[in-house]
Amino acid sequence: MTRQKMDSWLHIMLICGPLLVSLGVTDGFHHQRFKYDNELLNANISKLQLHYNTNGAEWVGRSVFAQFLQQWSSKGSCTCQSMMLEGMLKIYEEVFRDMKNKSEKKEVKDRVEGIMTEVKNLRHKYSEENKLLRDLQDIHLIKVKNGTVQGALLNEFLMVFNKANNVKH
Repeated sequence: MTRQKMDSWLHIMLICGPLLVSLGVTDGFHHQRFKYDNELLNANISKLQLHYNTNGAEWVGRSVFAQFLQQWSSKGSCTCQSMMLEGMLKIYEEVFRDMKNKSEKKEVKDRVEGIMTEVKNLRHKYSEENKLLRDLQDIHLIKVKNGTVQGALLNEFLMVFNKANNVKH
């Protein structure tokens, strides 16, 4: 994923996510706990870390998602967290797919495939968040400088404003 796509996605999440929560669009997203083989998953990740040499001192302090996970320790709605986790899992799915495609070793491909299966199964429980993320991306792409779009938005304004004004916080 390019930096521009990532920035755009994060912009959508940070700006539009709270709006949708306040509009009540995301009410009722409750999930059942996903079951997986923790020992097998840990073993596969450990073997991949050894294979890709990511246990060395040069990797200490390098992170991509840790800053986001730390922010959630005591605040944020379940829906916002679910949306972020779905996005993170999607990134991992893409990373593991790329690793599998680039690897020439069957053992590595098999381990990555096992991990990808777990990620896909876990992401399945986030199907509502996935749809919401696509909707947010579509909203972000609206051409607001287009006169026809502006007219349509003007005609819908009171409906959206009243909905946002009447949502309980």
